[in-house]
Order: sequence, then structure tokens, then C-alpha cells
Amino acid sequence: MPFKGLFNLGARFCRETRGNVAMIFALSLIPVTLLSGGAVDLSQSMNARSRLAQALDAAALAVGVNTTLSNADATRIANDFIAANYPSRELGVVQNVNVNIDDETDTVTVTGEARVQTTLLGMAGIDYITVHWQSEVQRARQRLELVMVLDNTGSMGGSRIRNLRDSAELLTEILFDAADDPADVKIGLVPFAATVNVGTNYERAWWLDPDARSPIHAEWAGGNPVEVETCTGRGRSRRCTTEEIIVNHWELFDQLRNTSWDGCVEARPIPMDIDDTTPTASDPETLFVPYFAPDEPDIGNYSNSYLSDGTGGGVSTRLTYLDKYDNGRPSRNGPNRSCTTTPITPLTTNERTILDAIDDMDASGTTNIPNGIGWGIRVISPGAPFTEGSSYQDDEYIKAMVILTDGDNFMTGRSTNQMSDYEAYGYIADGRLGRRSSSGNVLSNELDDRTEVACDYAKSQGIRVYTITFQVNSSSTRQLMQDCASNPSLYFDSPSSEALQDAFEMIAGDLTNLRLSR
Repeated sequence: MPFKGLFNLGARFCRETRGNVAMIFALSLIPVTLLSGGAVDLSQSMNARSRLAQALDAAALAVGVNTTLSNADATRIANDFIAANYPSRELGVVQNVNVNIDDETDTVTVTGEARVQTTLLGMAGIDYITVHWQSEVQRARQRLELVMVLDNTGSMGGSRIRNLRDSAELLTEILFDAADDPADVKIGLVPFAATVNVGTNYERAWWLDPDARSPIHAEWAGGNPVEVETCTGRGRSRRCTTEEIIVNHWELFDQLRNTSWDGCVEARPIPMDIDDTTPTASDPETLFVPYFAPDEPDIGNYSNSYLSDGTGGGVSTRLTYLDKYDNGRPSRNGPNRSCTTTPITPLTTNERTILDAIDDMDASGTTNIPNGIGWGIRVISPGAPFTEGSSYQDDEYIKAMVILTDGDNFMTGRSTNQMSDYEAYGYIADGRLGRRSSSGNVLSNELDDRTEVACDYAKSQGIRVYTITFQVNSSSTRQLMQDCASNPSLYFDSPSSEALQDAFEMIAGDLTNLRLSR
């Protein structure tokens, strides 16, 4: 019997199942743990790959901006950027970085890998996971035309104009340095205040209405032709004759002593005030008129009396009396009163020409942003009066405009028959701005509206518009300039000189037109 009992005990042991679950769980715990730990390790390696991609992209961009680097310098710069964007405290170690510059395709390729130490996968003999990435940057082969429309008003005086000069020069230098061929970059400059100066070298140019044929030429005198009465004798022997004459700003400048045209131009009527309608001799309305601020009456609320009126009577008679200009010697402001800026610099491939023009900028006058934008559009367009711009249909060129202001649009209203000071739009009473009012606030708001239209017109022509506000307190002006930009990301508010320089640097970076192609 002992042997039978022993046999039965063995059989019961083999049939027993109460410990199987624990045993199976214990046996399966190892692969389950490895799978869970492996998921964690894989997740960490993906995070490392993402950070590696960011670091290599930054390195490729940094090397791509400097296309004349040697391979050794390119590798050094790439490693510096990788170290900054993938510091040692991050998961994994970057290794096997390689930089390749292909001069034929104008591309920079940076490859590298990150080696990530595992945790639980080490139990399965997998001590490391290595992830790879490749960044390729290619400089766009397009050429660039840029016009800078910069506020040169009185509020820009002192350190502001110096900071503006430094920042604009920095932008210019970066763009020319980044160009493989200087001929691929054209830059123009439009300093603006109450008026814009096209340069005295264009005196009596055909598009500046030398024969006073434009309907806005000498509006202040009553419009051409003007009837002039000449009387001789006294009493019963007094005889008067009336003749029609053409009042010509050029001839008035010629009549004055020690005074000549300083180069500023008046705004054409809406909508040609902001667009690039080509002036043509056959259509006098398209011509531009040289800026000439008339001598204002010695009486009344006028601000620019620089000659003796030479006649009595009311303000209208005194304003339009023309004999006073003959051999007159202006005192104080004179006919160039609101002509305060340095001349426009047309698009040029000569870096020194632009740098010198920027250095010459000075601060004086009031703010008329739409007039500045209008001339910026004319500088960059292919049509007259400036013809250095490429065709809008030429896909090789990027056309861009940088607009900077440090304050609100401003126009002085006057409680006079003319309703305002004489500026780019002439006298407000003549209706060239499209609104008649002696309220400075109303007129300034009208300039805001024209600014919006000017920006929309520029963008409709395919011009990439960047805008900058420099130490501007007005939230409405900041919003106006943000809306003016081609994209909200192309608007920069600069409350300090450092922020201003950063804005110009970021614009320079964008205009190098680097793109991550893969």
C-alpha cells in the first residue's frame, strides 16, 4: 500500500492548478515590463529626435546666411548653434555632425545623430537608441528690390534719428553681404515728413509740369489761367485792362531773390496721391507739381508770411497778389517751408550710395505717412518718374517695402479761408485731400484713411510690406501700422533702440529668403 499512496499523491500534485496564475504572471512579467519600458525609451528617443531636428535646422540656417564660409568655419558655427539649441542637460548626446556646402546648388546640408541611453531596454541588451536627422537649407535664387520709407519728422530728432540711421545701415549691410552678386540687391530710400523731396536734379523735368499745365498748379492763386487787372492813370483818365496769365511755380521761384526750389513735390489729387499712375505729357492731370508754399497774408491766422503783401484789401486779395514775388527776398520760412527732408534715393545696387543717403537723414517737420508710402511705391515700380524697378510680373524679383514711423499722422488746421497750412496736399480748402475741414483731428484721421488705402495698394501690387512703430504711444497708430503690414508677423513695435535694431535684423533675416527645403 505504501507505493499506491505515493502514486496517488503524485497524481494529485500534477492535477493541482491553484498556483498556475501566479506562476504564469511571474513568467510574463519580464516581457510586459520590457514592452512598457521600451515604450518609454522610444518616447524619449522621439523627443530627442525632435530636439535634434530643431538644433540642426538652426545650425543650417546660421551657416546658410554666410555662404562664403570655409568648411572648418561652417562646422564650428554649426556646432555652436547645436550646442546652444541642444545643451548637454538635454536627453541624449549629439554626435557625428557633418556640414556640407554645395556651391553649385547653393545649399547647406547639416546631418547629425543623437545617442540616447535606454533604461529598461538595457535588460534586453539594447543599451542605446540612436536617432538621425538631416537639415537642408537653400537660398532662394530670387533677386531683391527694397525701398525704405522712413519717418524723418521733428519728433525723430536726437537719439531717435541716430538709432534709425544705425538700424537702416545694418539692414543694408546684411542684405548686401548676404548676396552672392551685389547686382541681385537693389535698395532705395524715401525719407518723409510733411512732404517728400525728389531731388533738385529733377528741376523742370517734364513730369514736374514745367509749363504749369496741371489743374492743381497754383490752386492757391485761383487756378490757371488767372485774370490779372492792370490799371494806369487816375480819376477820369484811369484805364484798366484785364489779361489772363499762367501762374507757374517755377517762374515764381525764378523771380525771388536768394531762393530756389529745394526739391519737394506736392501730392496729386486722390487717388493718384498714393498710386503709381505714370505721368504723361499728354495728360496734365497725371503730372507732378513742384512744392511752392505761397506768401500768406500779413493779417489773419496765417503762419507763413515771408514777403510784404504789397497790397491792401482782404486776405484773398493779399494771398493772390503776384507782383510781390518779383525780386522779392523771402524772410523766415519762404516757399520751401514744409520741404524739410533729404532727397529720395532711387533703387540702386551701390551699397555706398544707400549708406551715405541714410547717414544724411535729418529730423524736421510733421508727419504725412501716406505721402511717403506713395513715393515708396513709385520708387519700386517700373514706371516713371523712377524707372529702376523691375516689372511687377518679373518672378525673379522680390519687391519689399519697410515703413517706419515714430508718431501719428498730423496736419495743422487753421481758422482761415484756406483751412490749413500749405503742405503736400496744398490748402485743404481746395479739396485735394478729399475732405474740407479746419479741424486738425479730422485732417489727421483723413491721413490715416489714406495710409490704409496706400498700404492696400502696395500689397495689391505684390509688394511685401513690413511696418515698424518706434516708441509710438498711440494704440490706434500701432493698429494702423499692423494692419498695413502684409502679415501681422511683419509688423514690429519697437519701444526702444534695442528693439528697433532687432526689428531691422529680423527683417533682414526674412529678406534673405532662406527656406528649409527638406
